[in-house]
Amino acid sequence: MKSRMIWAWLLGVALLLATFALWLLLLRMEVFSQWALVLLWISPAVAAFVASYLSPSYKIILGSSMAIPTAVLAAALNWMVQIQGFAVDFPVPDGGLILFTVVMFGAVVLSTLGGMLGMAVSRGGH
Repeated sequence: MKSRMIWAWLLGVALLLATFALWLLLLRMEVFSQWALVLLWISPAVAAFVASYLSPSYKIILGSSMAIPTAVLAAALNWMVQIQGFAVDFPVPDGGLILFTVVMFGAVVLSTLGGMLGMAVSRGGH
C-alpha cells in the first residue's frame, strides 16, 4: 500500500516536472502560448487529481501535498531563467521567496480541489 502511495505521489510530481519543463522550453524558444500558460496554472490541480485518484488512502493529503513541489519548481524555474540572463518579475534572492509564497497559496487551493475531485472520482473504482 505504501509503495502505491509513493508511486502516485511521484507520478504527480512527474506531471509537474513535465509541465514546468515545457514552460521552460517555450521560454527558451521565445514562444508565448496561451494554452501552455493555462496548463502551467492548472498543473497543480491535475497533478493532485492524478495522485489522489491513484492513491489507495490519504487521498486529499496526498493531493494537497502537490502544492509543495509546485512552489519549489516555480522558484527554481525563476532562478534558472534569471541566471540564464532573462529578465524575471521576481529577482533572486528576495523575489524567489516572494514567488514561492505566492505560488504556494494558489497551489494549496488548486491542489486541494484536485485532490478532492480525485477522491470523489475514485470512490467507485479504487
